Amino acid sequence: MAIGDGLTSGARGRSPGLKILVIVGLTLLMAVPLFLIQMALVDRQKTAEGAATDIAQGYGGPQTVAGPVLLVPYRLKHIEFVDGKTVETAQDFVGALLPDDLKLAVKADTETRYRGIFPVPVYRAAVDMTARFDKAAIAAAFPQGAEIDWKSVTVTVLVTDARGLADNVTLAVNGRVVPFEPGAGISTPATTYNGNPSPLSGMQARLDLTEATDLKLATKFVLRGTREFSLAPLGRRTVANVQSAWASPSFFGAFLPSERRVGKDGFTASWTVPYLARGFGQSFAKSEDAVGAIIPQAFGARFYQPVDHYQLVQRALKYAILFVALGFLTFFVAETVSRRRIHVVQYAMVGAAQVLFYLLLLSIAEHMGFAISYVIAAGATVLLTGLYAVSALQSWWRALVTAIVLGALYGMLYLILNSEDNALLTGSCVLFAALAGTMYFTRKIDWYHVADIGGGSPS
Repeated sequence: MAIGDGLTSGARGRSPGLKILVIVGLTLLMAVPLFLIQMALVDRQKTAEGAATDIAQGYGGPQTVAGPVLLVPYRLKHIEFVDGKTVETAQDFVGALLPDDLKLAVKADTETRYRGIFPVPVYRAAVDMTARFDKAAIAAAFPQGAEIDWKSVTVTVLVTDARGLADNVTLAVNGRVVPFEPGAGISTPATTYNGNPSPLSGMQARLDLTEATDLKLATKFVLRGTREFSLAPLGRRTVANVQSAWASPSFFGAFLPSERRVGKDGFTASWTVPYLARGFGQSFAKSEDAVGAIIPQAFGARFYQPVDHYQLVQRALKYAILFVALGFLTFFVAETVSRRRIHVVQYAMVGAAQVLFYLLLLSIAEHMGFAISYVIAAGATVLLTGLYAVSALQSWWRALVTAIVLGALYGMLYLILNSEDNALLTGSCVLFAALAGTMYFTRKIDWYHVADIGGGSPS
């Protein structure tokens, strides 16, 4: 009776159905430490963003340049009848006029600064701006009867963060030099750009006009910033050229470059934006209305970091449960075709090793970059798991095969992470290959009598 009970107990321990349920439960259990690693990743990303913010506070944040804009104060008088009497009232406005032609040339010198271990791309953008305002367009921009204060007409150049201006700036007005003064000179209501609040600052210059006249404006200035630089297409025809030694730009905004060249020595990009494609007019009765219209149409380049290890680790974690399950499947197949049973605690050890891979990857990547960190973390995990498999499977040969399969899985994961466009195809092929391998290596097993194989100690 005791012998029969022992055989029954051994059969239950060897039951493939029960073992599969246990493995599924372990796989789901591994989601808990993986979630904690995900939280650690989010915390490190916030720390890196904080480092970028700290540098931006002293150097200049992401910059948008919008200008020049002609600000013209004017008064409209109204005659009203109140209690049978004629009453004259007046309202003061500041209109905004945009240039007929605008040419922008930008040369951005870049470098990488560090806050602790966190790198932040910064730049010094030399901006060369020329614009032309047509006399007839200026005169026609205001309502009939408007009293224009020509003496108070100013030109403003808007920038996101005026702290990034590297030196004092002057404006050439029809050959006459006028100094810029601080302040945008324009109401900037709450606007958003790329989903973020964008309170604008800038600089302004008073023109001291006496009447509407053709204007040719030119200015040069250096603007410091971090991570990205963009321009607003204010001209009836805007031509912009941006060049930099940064080898991995990411172009963004309402318009992509009409021409671009990207190489190891940097990039050059040019935009031509016509009035019809721009989406807003040449004049605004109220200057504050101009800001909300012109900023969302900006375009530019991000100084993208192609080795952003946080994004790659984030993508790797999306496949974590799948690869933990595939690791368990590898050991299950090895157990099934061998005469050695693997205890549930040993499966848990294997799962813990695979979970720690992601923590190793995150921590090492902050110091050594993603590619080499992936090799180190994956190599350490495969080596540890392979050596443990020698004891668990009681076979160097099966342990070696198991390690090779796990190494191939990590190799496939790396390919998935570095080929985002083909990630779904690669992942589907990996799953199909895993199923095919499982079916092949277990094709001769009699699952009804798998408990009788070997008769080893119960798991």
